[in-house]
Amino acid sequence: MPPAFLRRTGITDNHVDRLSSSLVICRPADVLFDLWRNPETLPVLMNHVAHIDIINNTDSLWRMKAPFGQYIEWQARIVDEQPGQFIHWRSLPGARIPNEGHLSFRPAPHSDGTDVTLSIRFDPPGGFLGRTLSQVFQLLPKEMLHKTLLRFKQMAEQPGTDSIPPPDGR
Repeated sequence: MPPAFLRRTGITDNHVDRLSSSLVICRPADVLFDLWRNPETLPVLMNHVAHIDIINNTDSLWRMKAPFGQYIEWQARIVDEQPGQFIHWRSLPGARIPNEGHLSFRPAPHSDGTDVTLSIRFDPPGGFLGRTLSQVFQLLPKEMLHKTLLRFKQMAEQPGTDSIPPPDGR
């Protein structure tokens, strides 16, 4: 595949297992953290990628459409978080496609907003070719990451977002 195409899909240096997208959201980091951790937020933000059931304050069940009418399911757990700074999660052992994600919140340079970065690492089976095909046929995951962040920005910048209560258990 031509290098320009690979760069557009998030594939660089023969590694497709790490994807990242960032944007600035005009809200404080603590508000964004609380919004992301609100149990009602993630299923809405990610419904273009997967169906998500929130199990408890740290665990969720993901169901993603796969080729040929199949579904891939896995359970994910928040393994580390620092309110207003980051959230780190990973799939539990036994996932068909082991994965992990990291969402970070940093003051945006030259802005009153927050620079939000969403990074995903996954390990599809089948070596480089399997990972490359997975990238291409899963609707270009880098674009899905960006779309998720755009949805988050739209949700966060709506009037009244500053009054979102923090998630239970914190």
